[in-house]
Amino acid sequence: MDLHKQSARALAEKIANGALSSEEVSQAFIARIKTHNPAINAVIATRFDEALDEARAADAAIAKGQVKGPLHGLPMTIKDLFEVEGLTCDAGFPEYKDHVSTQDAVVTARLKAAGAIIIGKTNSPMAGGDIQTYNAVHGTTNNPHNLEHTPGGSSGGSAAALSASMTPLEYGSDIGGSVRAPAHFSGLFSHKPTFNIVPMRGHVPPPHGMAWEPSELTVAGPLGRSVEDIELALDLTVGFDDGPMRQAMQMKLQGPRHQSAQGLRVGLWPTDAACEVETAFSDAIEAAGRALEKNGATLTAIQPAFDKEQHFDTYMMRLSAIVGSDMPQAVFDAMRQIIDAADEDDRSMQVTQARGITLSHAEWLRLNIRKGKYDLAWRDLFEKVDVLLCPVTPSTAMKHDHNPDYHARRIEVNGEPRSYFDNFFWAGVATLCGLPSTVVPLGRHKNGLPFAMQIIGPAYEDKTPLAVAKMLENIGYKWIEPDGY
Repeated sequence: MDLHKQSARALAEKIANGALSSEEVSQAFIARIKTHNPAINAVIATRFDEALDEARAADAAIAKGQVKGPLHGLPMTIKDLFEVEGLTCDAGFPEYKDHVSTQDAVVTARLKAAGAIIIGKTNSPMAGGDIQTYNAVHGTTNNPHNLEHTPGGSSGGSAAALSASMTPLEYGSDIGGSVRAPAHFSGLFSHKPTFNIVPMRGHVPPPHGMAWEPSELTVAGPLGRSVEDIELALDLTVGFDDGPMRQAMQMKLQGPRHQSAQGLRVGLWPTDAACEVETAFSDAIEAAGRALEKNGATLTAIQPAFDKEQHFDTYMMRLSAIVGSDMPQAVFDAMRQIIDAADEDDRSMQVTQARGITLSHAEWLRLNIRKGKYDLAWRDLFEKVDVLLCPVTPSTAMKHDHNPDYHARRIEVNGEPRSYFDNFFWAGVATLCGLPSTVVPLGRHKNGLPFAMQIIGPAYEDKTPLAVAKMLENIGYKWIEPDGY
């Protein structure tokens, strides 16, 4: 029995009904970590002995008819940026090496409350600040589909561990495509929720010792090898943070607009002149749309009615303002020098980032007004269609490239070199206005690496893109397994 290839939900159900024990499932995944992690370097902190003790306790509870929740006795890993009591949480910072968490992040606590057993933590770039996964503390994480390539970032350790079946379920975070790009690069499903429906407290950044406050763009979201797994993990973690709002009200996501493709209105945005993607991607997105059409959906070529380059510029400035908010004064001063030396109409990425890092409150508010217009454009689009199918990034997973000058890095799209920052264009499409996005694997590129697409839905209607992802999974769009695992 390929226990390690079963869905998280199936494993949890078998543990609950006694067909499998939590201890044997935990031992199986611990064994896979010991076997495969040396080459992949995805799991960077473990608690195997404690996890096995908890697994035996979970089995004893089941023998008494006590089931803690839907994940009772299920072992899993979680992204290093989430605090897990008793495990290190250095977030790739050398100065935080050996920092041990004294409490759980909200996401961690909710997964544990549902019965999950955390067996380890997975690697992330420093502070989650890259679409590749490497740092000075734990080194580089490799893609199981090709070890010379990245599994993505910043939830790259999450994706690599899942792809190699070292864990049945993972939870990551996303500000620049950080649960979507790793799923796309690694042949997995993932979901970026609507902004602020999953609490971020206990996530790093902000750095340890700083008062926690929500970041306007960052969300927490699951990665998995099936749609039912990511939907289950989302359902278990959605809800207001502890405090006045949670005491006063409850959050409950409504069902999808459509349970089947009959009557579903699908928007197609397979590529764009503002950021063209691999032809194989746009062709596969159109094919996925036609597969839904064959089952009763209607297709419409459509895209949001705003200037795409301006939207990307706005997203990158807000992203840079958030990422740069706790940078030292020397960095801030260097950014001011870049701006002072640039022409007013210079829209290069280096200057755009510098403007974002040094953004004044008044400038932030002006961008808020622009964002409000984008919100209205999205509302108008989702009156015409129920979901929008579009790319995740322009290319498949790139080879490891740790050039400290991000602006010198390049990706390759249709045989041509492109800016490394094009990786963030399609991520920003859903992130800037806080929209939910589900990633579905589409197939393998001719280079052998997997690729996927986003299904973007209306704000707070997370169940709709998830339902469409399930329709595609039922048609045959599945987790893409790497060879040899």
